[in-house]
Amino acid sequence: MSFATPSWDLAALVWINQTAQLKLLDFIMPIFSQQMWLWLLLGVVVVMMIFVHADIRKLMPLVCILLAVGLTDLNGNIIKKSIGRVRPKDALAETRFLDKNKWSTRPADFIQTKTHSDSLPSGHAANSMVVALLLMAWRRKLRPWALLLPLLVGYSRIYLGKHYPSDILAGWLLGLTMAFIFYPLMSRLQSAGPSSHGILSKSQLIAHRYKAREAVPL
Repeated sequence: MSFATPSWDLAALVWINQTAQLKLLDFIMPIFSQQMWLWLLLGVVVVMMIFVHADIRKLMPLVCILLAVGLTDLNGNIIKKSIGRVRPKDALAETRFLDKNKWSTRPADFIQTKTHSDSLPSGHAANSMVVALLLMAWRRKLRPWALLLPLLVGYSRIYLGKHYPSDILAGWLLGLTMAFIFYPLMSRLQSAGPSSHGILSKSQLIAHRYKAREAVPL
């Protein structure tokens, strides 16, 4: 599927990708564009929850978030392949992009050669949005700070020439939709099921019983 890029979409891309470039942003934006940080963050939270919290049911929302991210990414890839929009760095002259940790710029006479790619929607934007919304629904203390995640990730993808602004908006919409689908399931799993104990609590309970047994005179 091919379509003309709207004027507002192109103007926003040029401003973020070219006009608003700064050395500091050249360093920071690639960091926010790495999706591995999203998985690392969730992994750290999971480990902390396992060893700190006594009720294993508190892990269920995290399981739902991981499942939501996986299905969001899967659906996003299906949509990408069906639409086939070419990324800005492969379609537009004078677009800045990062290649092997080095910034480059397409020449003014650059000619698009690709006819099919995976620009729309942005998977990074979709995944970061579904994580942020479900975290906010689960932990009110994270409001509204969690929304900084999809905002920074989305901006970074445009800054790096990977996506048009409309790709980001479509990704956010996909993430929002998946969050609405998974929130009822997350709430139900959080409140259902028998109580269980975490690893740290079990070890503490065993140690307490052992000390109590030693204190009993024979």
